[in-house]
Amino acid sequence: MKSNYKKLMSENMVSTGRVYSNPFATSFKSSQQIEEDMATPPKYSDSEAKLHIDADIKKMSKVLGKASQQVIKIMMDGVKSGRYDALDIQRGIKVGPFNRTHEGERPFMRMLWRKVRDGFRRYSPKGKLR
Repeated sequence: MKSNYKKLMSENMVSTGRVYSNPFATSFKSSQQIEEDMATPPKYSDSEAKLHIDADIKKMSKVLGKASQQVIKIMMDGVKSGRYDALDIQRGIKVGPFNRTHEGERPFMRMLWRKVRDGFRRYSPKGKLR
């Protein structure tokens, strides 16, 4: 028969999570509690906070939209001028020194590349990316 400690520490009963105020500590929550924490976001502090965050998210979306247009323009200018071809963009995003971008920027550029890669076919002689 298992001791209470072994029963408590079995994966079916308890899952450990990280306590963010102290990176060396762990909290003991059931897997159901962890799923509930991830499934439902916390409520807004008040209705005014909801209005402010909605307005700020709209502003952030506009900034990201403008940034994505500029990134696509840089890609297009490089291919049009013949400095590199379209597949070089794809390889450059995936491979290379990681210190040239911040976390999250590579997936963002990869997503933009997937959206616009068919538009690059018109700048290649045979309609292929390379």
